[in-house]
Amino acid sequence: MKKEIDIDVTSNGMWLDADITYAHVPGWLGNSTRDLKLSIIRPFPTEDKKYPVIVWFAGGGWMDVDYNIHLANLVEFAKKGFIIASVEYRDSNKINFPGQLTDAKAAIRFLRKNAEDFQIDTNKFIAMGESAGGHMASMLGVTNGVEKFDIGDNLEFSSDVQLSIPWYGVVDPLTAKQGSVTDDFDFVYRNLLGKEPEESPTLDDQANPLTYINKNTVPFLILHGEDDVVVPVKDGIALYDKLQSNQIESDLYILKNTGHMDIKFWQEDIRDIVVDFINKNI
Repeated sequence: MKKEIDIDVTSNGMWLDADITYAHVPGWLGNSTRDLKLSIIRPFPTEDKKYPVIVWFAGGGWMDVDYNIHLANLVEFAKKGFIIASVEYRDSNKINFPGQLTDAKAAIRFLRKNAEDFQIDTNKFIAMGESAGGHMASMLGVTNGVEKFDIGDNLEFSSDVQLSIPWYGVVDPLTAKQGSVTDDFDFVYRNLLGKEPEESPTLDDQANPLTYINKNTVPFLILHGEDDVVVPVKDGIALYDKLQSNQIESDLYILKNTGHMDIKFWQEDIRDIVVDFINKNI
């Protein structure tokens, strides 16, 4: 069979810039240096256009981080008109909190510095993540301008974000531990903080997004499963209530019959909710 056909261009192609080093941090027992990396999905540069960037943080209980694990899913957001930057951060075997947050802020400063290369609109940064990564997204959303968390290179560039979108994210480590249906993951909060959260209110408060909510807090879209046995949905509700009481633009979607890290979060309906919220608020 031989045919001649005309093809209409209805969608753009995507580049993958994989495993880019964004920072150097202490390595083995402080005696070496290791790289922190991120991967970027971006459209073919067919026109001189800048795009909002979704800075994504994967989950893993702060115990294991695979920053490339969701790239196949995140490409669907890229097709909606976003740059995707999926970021590695140190796990709690390597550093206690706030090391994870300082890593995230270093990644954002790197992206702003190199925005021209990656087609990024420097005024449109969205922090989004799941579970432990959702905690990261929340912490970024409430700590704009908190200088003590900006450590490392590129300090002349801002680490601020404009929106936060936590998916079933940890809020208060103490209430997450106490409210979980299972105690199988209780150890992750001790590993994150360096102490049991109930033994150190100061450390717990430092890692609790509720501590920082103020007039500089960005709009939040909170997604949480009704049947989450790992991170209690009531913590997502507490975050929403605190945002509302401070008159911060915020939406909370509770997904019925949905658990932790559920496939339902990757459905088109959720993508539409996320994209609509971003377009409304940025």
